[in-house]
Parts: sequence; C-alpha cells; structure tokens
Amino acid sequence: MEKLDYSDKRCLLVEDRRPFLLLLKGLLSNLGAKRVTTELTAEGGLKACKNTRYDIIICDLHLGNNRKNGFELLEEIRKRRLVKPSTVFIMISGDSAKSMVLGSIEKQPDDYLIKPFSQAQLNARITRATARRVTLASLYSQIDYEKFDLAIENCKHFLEVEPRYTSHCLKLLVNLYWKTKNYQAANKLLQKILDERPMHWAACAMAKTQLLMQNYEKAIELGKKVIDNSANSVEAYDIVAEAYLLLDKKPEALKYIQDALSLSPFSIERHFSVCEIARENGDYEIAMDSAKAIYDLSRRSVHKNVNHLCGYVRSILDFAENAPDKKIKNRQIQETLLTMQRLQHDELVSSKREDFDFKIFEQIVVARMQYLDGKQTEAKRILEEAQIKIEKEFTEYPVSMAADSLKLMFDMGDFEEANKLVKLLKQNPNKIDSAIRYLMETEQSSAETSRNKYVEHTKKGIALYSNGNFHDAFEEFQLAKKVAPLNIGVNLNLLQCLVKLIKASKKPDPNLIKDAKDIHRFVKNMPLKNTHLKKYEEMKEEVFSTVGD
Repeated sequence: MEKLDYSDKRCLLVEDRRPFLLLLKGLLSNLGAKRVTTELTAEGGLKACKNTRYDIIICDLHLGNNRKNGFELLEEIRKRRLVKPSTVFIMISGDSAKSMVLGSIEKQPDDYLIKPFSQAQLNARITRATARRVTLASLYSQIDYEKFDLAIENCKHFLEVEPRYTSHCLKLLVNLYWKTKNYQAANKLLQKILDERPMHWAACAMAKTQLLMQNYEKAIELGKKVIDNSANSVEAYDIVAEAYLLLDKKPEALKYIQDALSLSPFSIERHFSVCEIARENGDYEIAMDSAKAIYDLSRRSVHKNVNHLCGYVRSILDFAENAPDKKIKNRQIQETLLTMQRLQHDELVSSKREDFDFKIFEQIVVARMQYLDGKQTEAKRILEEAQIKIEKEFTEYPVSMAADSLKLMFDMGDFEEANKLVKLLKQNPNKIDSAIRYLMETEQSSAETSRNKYVEHTKKGIALYSNGNFHDAFEEFQLAKKVAPLNIGVNLNLLQCLVKLIKASKKPDPNLIKDAKDIHRFVKNMPLKNTHLKKYEEMKEEVFSTVGD
C-alpha cells in the first residue's frame, strides 16, 4: 500500500465527545496531518464545509440527541456539493448494531470504522479510500453533475486501465446503465460477471435489473436467492417487495418491505415504500408509523420538507378514517389535535415560508376532522374558507397544502377544484413526494366513476337549461347533486333552475319552493370563491324576489 502524505491534506473531524475528538486529532497529527479542523456538532461540520473544501472528513455517527447525525451530514454535504469528488468521508461509531452498520452502508461513506480502532487501522482505511477517490475523481464528478453518458465512457476506460478498482467501477457502470434506462446493457454486463463468478452484489443487481425490465417473477426468484445466501441483504428485500406489489400480491409485498425495514430503518425512501404498500394492504397504522418516521428522519437532514410534516398529519387522519371501530377513530382524531399542537413549534412552521401557512393548514385539517365526524356541511364551510385564504395570500397554490385539500375535495365531490389541484401537482413533479403522488393517483382512480357521472349530468343540465328546457335540466342537476351534494357549482345551477321553474308556474309546487330555500340557505351561508360569488351575485336578486331571504 502506498504511503499517504497527510502534510498537505485538509482534515475535518466531527465528534461530540471532546476526549475522543482530541484523541482523533492526535492520531492524524502522528500521521503527519498539519491542517486539522475539529467540530463538536454536525451543524458545525456543515458550516466548516461551506468555508473549506476538505480532503478527509472523519465523522461520528451519533452526535447528540435531537442533533443532526453523521448520516445526515454526509448526505447534505454531498447533495449540496460542499465536498470535492476526491474528498474521503470516513464514518466512525461505537454502535455495532446491525441496523446501524447496514444503515451506514446504504449511505455509502467511503469507509466505516467501529470504535475502538488503532492508528494503523485508521491510516489503512483513509489511504485506501483516498487512492480510489483521487484516481476516480473525474468519474465521480461526472456522476455528481449527471453527465451520465460521459461517465459511462469514463467508467469503461477505468475498467481497462485500473484493475485495482474493477469491482467498484463495475458497480458504478451498472448504476449508470440504470440511470440511463439502458437495462439491456446492465443485464448483459451482469450476466457476464455472474458467468465468471457468482458475486453477491452482482446477483442482487441482476434482480433489480429484472425488476426494471418488468420481469417481476424473475426479479422475485433472483431476489429470494440473494436473501437465502445473505439474510442481511436489505436491497434484495426491497426488490422482492416492489416486484410483489407490481404483481398485485400485496400481503407478500408488505412482509418483505417490513423485513427490509427491520434490518435498516433509517432510509426515508424505504419508509415511503412502506407507506404505499401498507396502504395498498389497508394497514393504515403501519403507514402512519412510517409517515412519522419520514418526518422524524427528515427534520434535521437535507430532506427537510414541509410536505413530510403534512404527510404525517394526513396519515393519522387516514388511520382514523379507516379505523376498525369508533373508539380507535376518536383516539386518532384526538392524536391529530395533539400532534398539531406539537408541530406549532417545529422549525418548518416557525420560520417564515412562502409556500406554507400553518394556520390555513390547520383549517384544512379541522375540516377533515369535521368530515370524519359526520359534520359534512361544516367541513365544507371550513374548507372553502381555507381555499379563499389561499387565493388571497398566495400568488400560486402552495403544493405543500394541495394534497390535504385534494383529499377533501374528492371526498366532497368538488371535482372541478380537485382537477385544478391535480393539474398543479402534475406540473410540479419536483415539489411532490411519492406519498402525495400516491394520494393523487388513488383518489383520482377511486373518484373516477362518481366524477364521470357528475360531469355527464352537469353537462346535460347546462345544455338543457341553455335551451330553455328547465324541467329536464332540473332533473339532470338533481342527479348531479346526488353524486356531489356539497358541490357549490351544482347547487348554484340547481337553484338557478328552480327559480325559473317556480316563476314559470302559476301555482308553484311547495316542494320546489322548499328545495330552493334549502339550497339558497346552504349557498348563502357558505364562503364563496370568486367564480361562485360572481354567479351568486348575478342571480341573488332574482332568488330573493322568488323564494325570499
């Protein structure tokens, strides 16, 4: 092994225990390091990385309760490109628990050391990682900047000239083929590797390649073989779970994703998968637990996002809505209230944001609780009030609050507004997470039949009304109202039609007058958005003169 010259290396040490921090600094000094920065927190380490591009970073995994940890620091400095492609990141920890070790491997530091370790061990790991990082720096840079085609050619070049890193470059090349959706090339390369030698990583990568090629049965078969050979192969469990879900074998998918989670519970992406698979199985309690984990894991990380906060609250209400009995339902509604109280002090809430308003979000949550409690008209009133505030306070509808509004809109048959939000979400794919995407798709799908009926009857009613056929128009609007009784648009159409029928009759049907008064009372007491308000103002005088206040 070549001897590493530490004298020109800029080193950063992040360790919350001062005695061990000083010991680490001493070890590096003994190895010849002259420029060593020390920090007691990941926050301090992050600040240091903003000012200096380090060559070597050694960071402890656990950095104090309720503080950013080593996983989160590693992800953030890489995602923000605060380190060079040649920077070596060594994770250290006194925790040898399986979940910690597997979680660390998934975050892909350059190496992982369990305390205690010797100076010789530390030197060997740093030297080995530095040699690889420096040699392959151009390749890492191309991958970081998503120049995947160039990276593929560069990777092939290194496979020819750098036999030391053959295995590493093969793994990178397979990943690059996945990123460019060249699954046939990945399959061919992996088959060649496996024909020469049955390597564990290649077998797992082949299972994933089959999944990406939509060969789900084959992916399951290969994934299970990997698990049989190594019960700690977390990715294989993920692959099998996803393949089972795509084959609509939901219970099997849930079993394997839970097995993966028990092995490595620190992946936000895995918790998103758990949420989706659990919901598909109707297990909203498991989905709620993972939604909370997503919120907790993201709070101090580069993944911090107000969507996760909203998703956590939404998951509690989903559990309440689908609870097996009223007692559990009421308990979850109470839990929602307590959670909202706690979240008021969250940094995401207390900091001024252009894309979120906690008070408005709270109104939407209360509207959903009212709806679950059977108070549908009150839920509608509160939701409309919240939507009017959003119109006034935001130039663009905040994506962070769209999902929760969307859920209620579909529930209440407010299809026009729901469709606007679906369009908004589709136009902002980078702002939504997989939980919001799942909600949007499932709600659209489940409401499709009702929406189609509503649209059909409303269109017929409008056409008949325009032709002066008020009686038949009334029948169509009534059918539309049966589908969406709280929809303000159809109530206004029905009221307008009733007024015409009452005025045209010498002796109006008392039931028609009663219906008109009930609908007028509903509309008059409802906060109205601009489009509905304009229509109501235009017809208000005629309504008053026909059926009274």
